Amino acid sequence: MAEEVKIKKSTVITVLVVLVIGVFLVVAVAKMFNNNDELVQGGSLGTNKVVIENGVQVVNLGVANYNYDPYEIRLKEGQPVKIIGNMNQLQGCLKAFTIPQLGISKLFKNNDNVLEFTPKQKGVFGFSCSMGMGSGNIIIE
Repeated sequence: MAEEVKIKKSTVITVLVVLVIGVFLVVAVAKMFNNNDELVQGGSLGTNKVVIENGVQVVNLGVANYNYDPYEIRLKEGQPVKIIGNMNQLQGCLKAFTIPQLGISKLFKNNDNVLEFTPKQKGVFGFSCSMGMGSGNIIIE
């Protein structure tokens, strides 16, 4: 009879181990398919602006209403630009910023969130994430 109890205990332990591993796997798979790297609402619309600091046009690029903020970035031709990605807001594909017509692209990372360039031509240039989900326009005057 004691052996039967031992078998029942080992069976219970085995079942518990299998259940724990199963729960762990289910949670891991769920996180893979439902991660937080999706588009996020971010901050309030219009909170990210272009400012001039020591002759450099500085743009704090974030997210509002599930799209880049600012959506429209007005810059001056020939004046250096520094776009700083707000890593608290930029997630998922929005980290992969590109301005195709200017040949500019940047993957914003926590330790590398600054894009610098000097606009050399006037015009309206679309920007987007690498997947085209987030977008906007740079207007160079």
